This record gives sequence, structure tokens and C-alpha cells, in this order.
Amino acid sequence: MSVHVTINDTELQRKIAKFAILSQKGLDEATRAVASRFTKAAVGNTPPMILRQSASQAKAEWTAKLMANYEKKRFVRGAWVSKAEMKKLLAAKKKQLGREAAGWKAAAEQLNAKIPAWVRRHSGEGSCIIRKSGDRVTITVTNSVPYGEELLRIRSNYVLQTVNRGMDGTLRAMKRKLIRSV
Repeated sequence: MSVHVTINDTELQRKIAKFAILSQKGLDEATRAVASRFTKAAVGNTPPMILRQSASQAKAEWTAKLMANYEKKRFVRGAWVSKAEMKKLLAAKKKQLGREAAGWKAAAEQLNAKIPAWVRRHSGEGSCIIRKSGDRVTITVTNSVPYGEELLRIRSNYVLQTVNRGMDGTLRAMKRKLIRSV
């Protein structure tokens, strides 16, 4: 059970080619840059990063939500759980933090994308395959986390669309900068 995301959209390929020309990079380097953006965005779109922009804010908010959840369960179950037991449960849950996003870790390492430490510490199953055929470069990024496949697929498609839209803005900015410099 894994989610494969292939960055092989013809519209995105055209944008990558324009990006390569405007940034004076090779097509391979430009494709890697876009795939790196995708990987960073994919990590940012998995819980708890989906909650906030900064990793520390996300972790703090996730911890607060988890504590509130445990507090509620303390009273709902009818059994009182001591504060020490609560801390143990919270510590166990915190160790799991970043497990879903760790599937993107292999791609991030291969593409030199920076990801938060709480994602890097897990050994997620994933891969990144880069294929070149003529003037086309195809990158297939895989997250092989054994659960939540459908949700990962939905998030991945959303992130790919976001990166595609982001490339529009990047290209516009590069064109403006080029025009101003002439």
C-alpha cells in the first residue's frame, strides 16, 4: 500500500522548461527544484504541520489538542487517569509525531529538500525515482506508509496542484525581474 505521485504533467513540464530557461538552469536541475518544492509541501501538508506554518507552532498545537483529548477521555471513561499516566500516554503519542510524513523522507534526502527534524527521525518507507528520456525528466515520488492511503493520495494531488499554481507565480516574478533588468 503506497501512494505514487508522478511529476509528469505536460502543463507542469512546460512550466518547468520555462523555469529552467528563466533561471538559466538545466532541465534536470529545474525538475529537481520543483520536485523538492513538492516534497517540502507534501511534508507541510501532513499532520500536524497542516495546523500551522511553523513546525514548533504545529507541535505545540498538536500537543495541546492531544492533551485536551486525553483530558476528555479521563472523565468520559469513568476511570480516573493520574497525571503521570497522562504524561506517559502523551510521550508515547509524541514519538509517533511525523510518522506519516516520514514516507516523503527518502525523496527529500535525494532532492536535498529540508524537512523538520521530527519527520527526519523516523524511518519512513518511500522512494524517489528520476527518469530521463530525451529532453523530458520524470520524477516519481512514493510514500509507502502502510495506512491512510486514500487520504495521502488526496493530499498528494492537492499538493501537486498547489506546486503547479506556485510555479505560475514564480514564473511571473522571474519574468518581471528579467524585464526590469533590461
